[in-house]
Amino acid sequence: MLLSAVFITIVVRLSQAVEYLKLTDESLNSTDELSPGIFGTGQEPTEFAYLQRQPSITGVCDGVKQLVCDSCSTFRVCLGTVNGQDLTIACPTDQPYCNYGATTDYCSATPIPNICTDASQNAIFTCPAIGTFPDPTNCRIYHGCSSVGQTSSIYTCPTGYVFNAVLELCALENVFSRCVTLQCSGNFVGHVRYGQSQRFYGLCDGTGQAPIMYKCPNRANFAFIAGSTFGECSYLCPAQGNYPNSNDPATYFQCFWANRRLRYNLVHCPVGLTFNSRLQYCT
Repeated sequence: MLLSAVFITIVVRLSQAVEYLKLTDESLNSTDELSPGIFGTGQEPTEFAYLQRQPSITGVCDGVKQLVCDSCSTFRVCLGTVNGQDLTIACPTDQPYCNYGATTDYCSATPIPNICTDASQNAIFTCPAIGTFPDPTNCRIYHGCSSVGQTSSIYTCPTGYVFNAVLELCALENVFSRCVTLQCSGNFVGHVRYGQSQRFYGLCDGTGQAPIMYKCPNRANFAFIAGSTFGECSYLCPAQGNYPNSNDPATYFQCFWANRRLRYNLVHCPVGLTFNSRLQYCT
C-alpha cells in the first residue's frame, strides 16, 4: 500500500509539472493578454519606439534671420519684435516648401526632411488644453501639449499603427483601432465628433479647412446640443467637493448638491496659481 501511494503521488506531481510547462510555453507565445497601452510609458525598447518625437517648425524671428518658416508652405518676414509687425507669405506653387537656411529661410521644391514630407505632417497646432490630441487629417501622428496656447510637439506612430483615441497612444490598426480623419465641408460652422470618441471633437470655422481639435477633460463627455451644430463637454461629478480640470491646472470643478442633483461650476484660480488636488484649493 505504501509503495502504491508513493507511486500515485509521483505520477500526480509529474502531471502537474507537465501542465505547468504547457501553460508557461503557451503564455510565452500568446499575445492575447498584451495591451498596446503598456508601451506608453516612454521606456519601451528601441524596436518598439511607439512615440517618435518629430521636431516642429517654430517660426520665431530670432534677430538673425530675415525670413523664417512659419509652416511647411509659408514663411514669415521678420519686420520687428512687436507682435503683429511680421508678415506671413505663402510659397509659390513651383517652390511649395519652406526650407531652413543659415541667415534666412527660403522657399524650395524640396521639403524639410522628417517634417514636411506629408502636407499634413506639420500643420500648425496651437494647444487648446494640456494633454494629447489627434491630428485631424493624419491618423499616423498626434500632438503633445504641456501648456495652453503653446505650439504642440508632434509624435509619429510606427508603420501599421494609428492614433487610438481611447488609449491616447499609437495602437495597431485593426477593427478596434481605425484610422480616423476629419474634414470640414464647404462653409459649415460647428463641431464634428472625432470618430466614435466621447472626448475628442473638432471645430469647423466655415473656411473648409481642417477643424481645430479639442478634447473634454477627464470625467467629461462631449455631446451635441439639441437643435444646434455645436456641442459641449458635460462633467460628471464623483461627489461633492473640488476636483482638478485635466485640461487646465489653473482651473478646477466645484461640485455641489442642488435640487437633489450634483452640479458643478468651473472655477478659475487667481493669476499665477494652480489647483492643488491634495489640498483641494489653489496654491
